[in-house]
Amino acid sequence: MFACQHDGITPDILCLAKSLGGGIMPIGAYITTDGVWKRAYGSMEKALLHTTTFGGNTWAAAAAIAALDVIYEENLPEQARVNGDYLQAGLNKLKEKYPLLKDVRGRGLMVGIEFNQPGGLAAKATFGLASRLSEEYLGSLVAGELLNKHRIITAYTLNNPNVIRLEPPLNVGREELDILLEALDSILASHKGFMGMAASGAKTMFKSLLKKQ
Repeated sequence: MFACQHDGITPDILCLAKSLGGGIMPIGAYITTDGVWKRAYGSMEKALLHTTTFGGNTWAAAAAIAALDVIYEENLPEQARVNGDYLQAGLNKLKEKYPLLKDVRGRGLMVGIEFNQPGGLAAKATFGLASRLSEEYLGSLVAGELLNKHRIITAYTLNNPNVIRLEPPLNVGREELDILLEALDSILASHKGFMGMAASGAKTMFKSLLKKQ
């Protein structure tokens, strides 16, 4: 159910949110050990130490209970493990095929793909412009290609713009995962170098601007 269980770790405090609401209801919660809970809230003096405007929201709680029921009934953690292995195996095949793909890492269906910065003659010919652009825009360029040409929504990570996050829903099927893998294959095959992808992204941007005028 939780990533920490893969490493045999029992945290003192575990925060839950986002998927707890089943994708339709914002809700957050946290779990603690009995000792931590009693130390923080276990006396009459501390019982109301933490309050919240939306605490005890029955509508959100009902959505969370329904989401947990589905997670257990459909064994979504196991589906995430099996389909995550399938997805990462497909991505690693692309990594072997395309030098632009640097690394594939993740756990279950939360996967990051990292892209190499361009080098060689292309970078030298542009006085390092390609390298400077790739440090800030390569992940967004690939994400843009996925969205504009294949209608697949992704996002690059905030701490490394050369890494794209793949976070499909836990009930995703093999057919959808294959669509993603084929889309990435198509993008990487069409733009084996960074400059080709940059040119394609600029072309798409100009088309979008022209439509707005």
